Amino acid sequence: MRILFRIFLILILCFGIMAGGFFLWFYSGFGLPNIEDLEAHVMAQTSKVVAADGTLITELHGEQNREMVSLGEICPDLQHAVISIEDERFYHHGGVDWEGIIRAFWTNVVQGKVVQGASTITQQYIKNNLTSSERTYWRKVEEASLASQMERKYSKDKILEMYLNDIYLGQGCYGVKKASETFFGKKPSELTLDESALLAAIIRIPNYYSPYLYPDRAVQRRNVVLDKMQELDYITVNQAEEAKAKPVQVKEIPEVAPSQMAPYFVEYVKKYLYGAFAADPALRAKFGDLSPDDIIFRGGLRVYTTLDPRLQQFAEDAVRSTLDEPGDPSAALCAVDPRSGEIKAMVGGKDYTEQQYNIAAQGGRQPGSAFKIFVLTTAISNGISPYKYYDSSPTTLQFPDGTKWKVSNAEGSSYGEIDVYTATVRSVNVVFARIIKDLGAQKVASMAQQMGITTPIDPYPSIALGALTNGVNPLEIASASGTLANGGIYVPPICVTKVTDAEGNVLIENQPAGKRVVREDVAAVVNSILEDVVRHGTGRSARIGRPQAGKTGTTDNYADAWFVGYTPELSAAVWVGYPQGLVPMRSVHGITVYGGTFPAQIWARFMKNAMANIPPSQFQQATFGEEEEDDGEWVSSNICTETGLLATPYCPSTETRYFRPGDEPTEKCQIHSKARKNNVPSIIGMEEYAASAAIRAAGLVSSVSYAYSSSVPAGHVISQTPIGGTTASPGSTVIITVSTGSRPQQGVPNVIGMSETSAKQSLSSAGFTYRVVYSPSDQAGIGNVISQFPAGGVSAAPGSQVIITVGK
Repeated sequence: MRILFRIFLILILCFGIMAGGFFLWFYSGFGLPNIEDLEAHVMAQTSKVVAADGTLITELHGEQNREMVSLGEICPDLQHAVISIEDERFYHHGGVDWEGIIRAFWTNVVQGKVVQGASTITQQYIKNNLTSSERTYWRKVEEASLASQMERKYSKDKILEMYLNDIYLGQGCYGVKKASETFFGKKPSELTLDESALLAAIIRIPNYYSPYLYPDRAVQRRNVVLDKMQELDYITVNQAEEAKAKPVQVKEIPEVAPSQMAPYFVEYVKKYLYGAFAADPALRAKFGDLSPDDIIFRGGLRVYTTLDPRLQQFAEDAVRSTLDEPGDPSAALCAVDPRSGEIKAMVGGKDYTEQQYNIAAQGGRQPGSAFKIFVLTTAISNGISPYKYYDSSPTTLQFPDGTKWKVSNAEGSSYGEIDVYTATVRSVNVVFARIIKDLGAQKVASMAQQMGITTPIDPYPSIALGALTNGVNPLEIASASGTLANGGIYVPPICVTKVTDAEGNVLIENQPAGKRVVREDVAAVVNSILEDVVRHGTGRSARIGRPQAGKTGTTDNYADAWFVGYTPELSAAVWVGYPQGLVPMRSVHGITVYGGTFPAQIWARFMKNAMANIPPSQFQQATFGEEEEDDGEWVSSNICTETGLLATPYCPSTETRYFRPGDEPTEKCQIHSKARKNNVPSIIGMEEYAASAAIRAAGLVSSVSYAYSSSVPAGHVISQTPIGGTTASPGSTVIITVSTGSRPQQGVPNVIGMSETSAKQSLSSAGFTYRVVYSPSDQAGIGNVISQFPAGGVSAAPGSQVIITVGK
């Protein structure tokens, strides 16, 4: 008996030691996740991207769409409803409801199945954030221990606030703020009693009690919540009955998500944010161990952008209404405020759902003659007068290194001796080739990059005509030309003015400083010339009836067409082409596309609307002879725009032009010596020599260009400007286009399967140019051509470009 008693005492002692150890472990939490980790735990929050006028552009979130609120921003009814149905003794336990555990255990034993749980609000939060979700008794013990520690660390109100921001409520909503907005279109502080009870009812199983999927279940569960609130004296019987009588009414969830505003701009902003956080460890450290992507999608950022929603809509409408037929090329547009660098509108393509590649900011396309802006600016900066004369005849130029460059004008035209001003207005290639030979390509490349072209530029002479080894995009060329609009001061483009965290703490602030890169007097001269490009040059289709300047650009094969233009308040660039490759645009809406057609039309449609409420202003005017550097003085003369000589009272079009001393004209205009008009003969269909003779006989001057035509015999006139039957001042120019016959065609060689070198040789021998792109392929395709465009056997004009894809 004594032995049994001793054994009993030993068992009691062991049990006591074990129980003491358990309770010591339970309250210390040794070996469990550290409750301090909750301090470092960053609850995923939705980031918001906001337009310049405060409009919400979009929300960025990962799996959890959440926005945090304080407990004071949550109505008492919702707080009480959640406590009533989830943890009625919340304010009376220490994290673990032992009374509830015993009651639930007894109820489950009596029922023979699990019908009641005993997890407190604190335990539920611990389960969601610190422990695993496995359903084992040991996991419940861990939860209880950590919940007890949490209750000793935080107040009850703080725990309830954390819980209400954490819970999932269905429809992709985490936390009561997003759920309130999604279900009822209200803030959580504005919810009614029945709405509060419905949200609390959903917590247990969001999909099962969803008012969208199962409204009857939702009503039954809501009424259970209301009964529980009345039982616990949070509401009266009358309040409960009145709330039960109300039908469940929730906002409709659209079957298709609404289209996102400015999707290309949003992607550009996301790329900017990623770069900012990736490059700054200190900035990243404010979000714990989150990656840049996680910060963007889970960090609750408030991103204040430069986008003007009104201008964005105008830009999208201009593209959509101009290129509105199936098979039309795509277009990109970017508009920048040259005074602040703020990007106001960005269209990266016609349809984001079909093409995510952002031509406006990522694309690299050849700018063609639009690049002459930078050649002209460099020329004026280096003392070349706008009225210096050059021979415009097609020629072969030889450079100091022995390089030879054969250059001609569009459609083979020639204008004889013309000045730089006229060459710009008419976009004459040969003159600009001669200018860059005088200047050196490096000066032009440096000037372009100082003005805002960020793409590396290899200094080859061909950049004078926009033939770059690396293309440019509308954003950088709009920004660079905006330097001229801003009087020669370059302001780097920005898409974001400020970024804060969810509490309003400023993380990033952008206020770029301007830098003078072009003298003010030079900018004034260039602006004056480019204004005339729009007044009566290649950019006439872009006229909007206010001070504006611009330049067209078209590549040789009509695969890229541009219009770059600006007012003192806004600079915009438009590109038109096919993103998938260099596809000639020879028949779009029945016309050949060049910079003065669709690009200029899109620009004009956009700018007319964009500038409608802004009073017109003039470009800055420089004071000549007061330059920053002693480069000599300028003199001004009143000039006849048709002859380039000193104007007479009878000249129909005159303007003040500035010259370096000695370059100014001294002779008066001879053809406008008196006010009279000559009749323009109709010469369409005539042979070239006969047409030229008829024009001379009428006291006018002819300018001849050539073009292919399948309907007009070779050597005969296709068109004329001005048309026959009108009148013109004596000595005016009549531009005639003469047919060279049908465009020659020949079959494109099939080079698929050839090595890269063999394919190039084959195409060159057949009279075609080529462009090589590389794409991953299997072992057999490495180094060989795996596709080509146009396909082998297709007829194409000699000199056309064939794109070959080589495996790598």
